[in-house]
Amino acid sequence: MDYVKSYVTKLQETLDDLPLDLLNQVIYILHEARLNRRQIFIMGNGGSAATASHFVADLAKNTRQSDWPDFRVIGLTDNMAIFSALANDEGYENVFVQQLASFVEPEDVVIGISASGNSSNVLKAVDLANRVGAVTIGFTGFNGGILGTLVDIHLHVASDVIEHVEDIHLMFEHLVCKALREIATGESLTGEEQLVAAREIGDNRPSMELLYAISRQLDASIDHRELLERLLRVSLESVGGVSGSIMKFNQDGEVIDAALVYGGQVHDPDLRALALIVESGLAGWVRKHRRAVLVSNTRRDPRWLPSTWEMEKGDSRSVVSVPLMDRDQVSGVLTLAQTQAGKFNQEHLVLLTAISVLASFNSLHSDRHAEVLEKP
Repeated sequence: MDYVKSYVTKLQETLDDLPLDLLNQVIYILHEARLNRRQIFIMGNGGSAATASHFVADLAKNTRQSDWPDFRVIGLTDNMAIFSALANDEGYENVFVQQLASFVEPEDVVIGISASGNSSNVLKAVDLANRVGAVTIGFTGFNGGILGTLVDIHLHVASDVIEHVEDIHLMFEHLVCKALREIATGESLTGEEQLVAAREIGDNRPSMELLYAISRQLDASIDHRELLERLLRVSLESVGGVSGSIMKFNQDGEVIDAALVYGGQVHDPDLRALALIVESGLAGWVRKHRRAVLVSNTRRDPRWLPSTWEMEKGDSRSVVSVPLMDRDQVSGVLTLAQTQAGKFNQEHLVLLTAISVLASFNSLHSDRHAEVLEKP
């Protein structure tokens, strides 16, 4: 029997049935934990303990990026002195829960790794995390065990081969850490990915009707300035923002035109102030990295440059910001804000991305139409 071929073939069959949508949720949860300075606790036994320690190391080191918060990640398997003391004095089933009880707070993230899903020490810790109000994530195999029924996000490897389960759990943590690193460095966005994000709206009929209505409003025959103002107003109404800005760049990345809306009115922008935002703020990050971004709490995100009144009041906002593409170049950035943290979510980001694709098409069509008219 070809043991190598059999192992690889069965592993591939398991890989074809992975919960990829849930992995995306885990990436988003951990990204939010990073920005909001939440603690992350990871635990497991045996091979799963090795994966937990590996996960802690990768999150702590391999995701580090200048101007971004480091992950506050703690491995509950790694301090052998406290681990063995708890096992000896209070029972092995309490080695994780007693450590966790000293630190865990609401909205922290607790990750339990258990191939069987029935490790009693993991279950007790997850139960405590749920009662405290933390977000719980479980990596399991076989039939998922009890752990799969306890956690908020269940990453289940549908295999009864322990080696395959542990292989894929390690792959999960590598995939998640790589994605988190790319979010911070902006490596992963392309113009094509913007279109993919827009298509994620799928068969949501109200959203498609909304996009059709927006497309009709963004008439390429109107002048450029009116197009910017109309796009900003339509976006605010569609997504539910209370203020926003849209910037237009030249080929050197300089702001050549812009529109601002706040207090229900369109205002003329200070291009010098906008230049500072492009240099050091969120819109500049979006332009540089060609990536749409959701900020749940501006006070916790280093890319946001707060206004003077925001700093005086200590206010925080929720913000979405997307690039406008012209062929393969970022021609502008559209940014919307809410007055409270947590008001925008991924659905808002996807919808605004779709609007930006429509706007980019209209803007591109308008520019090409102008080129044709100018030709002798």
